[in-house]
Amino acid sequence: MRLLVAFVTIMALMVAVLMPLNIALGQGGNATRVLPATVQRGETFDVTATFTAPADEFVAISFTDFAPDGWNVTVDETWCQPEGSWTKATGNRAELAWQGPYDGGVDFTTLYKVTVPCGASVGNYTFDGHGGLAYYVGRPEHIFEDITGDSEVEVVLTAPPIISFSPASFSFSVAQGGSPPADETLEIWNSGCGVLNWSLTDDAEWLSQNSTSGSSTGENDTVVLSADTTGMSDGDYSANITITSPGASNSPQTVPVTLYVGGKFTITSLDVTPQQVPPGQPVTVSAQVTNTGGSEGSHTVNLSVNGQVEQTKTVTLAPEATETVTFAVTKETPGRYTIAIGDLTKEFTVVAPSWLNRYWWMIVVGIVAVVLLVYFLRRRTGA
Repeated sequence: MRLLVAFVTIMALMVAVLMPLNIALGQGGNATRVLPATVQRGETFDVTATFTAPADEFVAISFTDFAPDGWNVTVDETWCQPEGSWTKATGNRAELAWQGPYDGGVDFTTLYKVTVPCGASVGNYTFDGHGGLAYYVGRPEHIFEDITGDSEVEVVLTAPPIISFSPASFSFSVAQGGSPPADETLEIWNSGCGVLNWSLTDDAEWLSQNSTSGSSTGENDTVVLSADTTGMSDGDYSANITITSPGASNSPQTVPVTLYVGGKFTITSLDVTPQQVPPGQPVTVSAQVTNTGGSEGSHTVNLSVNGQVEQTKTVTLAPEATETVTFAVTKETPGRYTIAIGDLTKEFTVVAPSWLNRYWWMIVVGIVAVVLLVYFLRRRTGA
């Protein structure tokens, strides 16, 4: 009899503990994955899953999913709704978490990205849902759910090579009769699959490259660009580099190149006035620009504050001509600021107003009030 009572008591306790979990599980969850039907080798695609938080206010919710073996995933908190609290990508494993508590009925959308290997065979691939959802209720109990919905994608095509390059454009500048401009570097690589067999050409005699062809399976190929301005007159010049690759999905690609040949300019007499101001008061910055070259030319003057270009002005000067360029700089935050134009630098300081400067009028009013009070008291006493 005692054994029977003990058994009934234990069963009742288990029901009391498990029942709330079953109720909570029945009112939400059901993570449903959505996959594209077909993908290509080398393609990066989105994987989404939606679920609804159960009625209980769980302190945290986590989501784990596995792409096919050998495929790579990337995750980011900002891709999810609501925005995630924590994410982690390890190989083909995606982990996302939200720190609650969350009200019951809140809809969640997870999103992570998957890249198909270029060497993947054509056929069907399975997403393993053994990770699933986990709800943390603040006690040792956890509620787990498997992921439902789409579980397979089919690799149907081999993606072609893709021409990628950096930077998107180039700009050379040189003083007339001065030293040649510094060389620039163009990076070319394959961001698709297979082998990118590339070649490049240009349409300007003054532009040259140390290499005009190469191949890439993903690594960066480096091309050095040079501009020869010997015998060129002042002016603006433009050219295009064309990158082509048979079979690439985005061939050809064009890289614009500009060249400016002009006067030779020097910057002198940098002046910053005043060198100490309260917040919001403008500081006047001026410098003299001189064309020391043998022909007329234009020059862009950059004003930098603490290493960042904030204002620019362009001047056009005849040979040996000088012009004063003036800027106004206003800062609200107290501190020391470094002004730079060309190779010249100077500083100014924004000083926070002292309490005396800020509240002087209150002090004056107080003094006047005290004087008046003393005056009237003396008159009254004398009367």
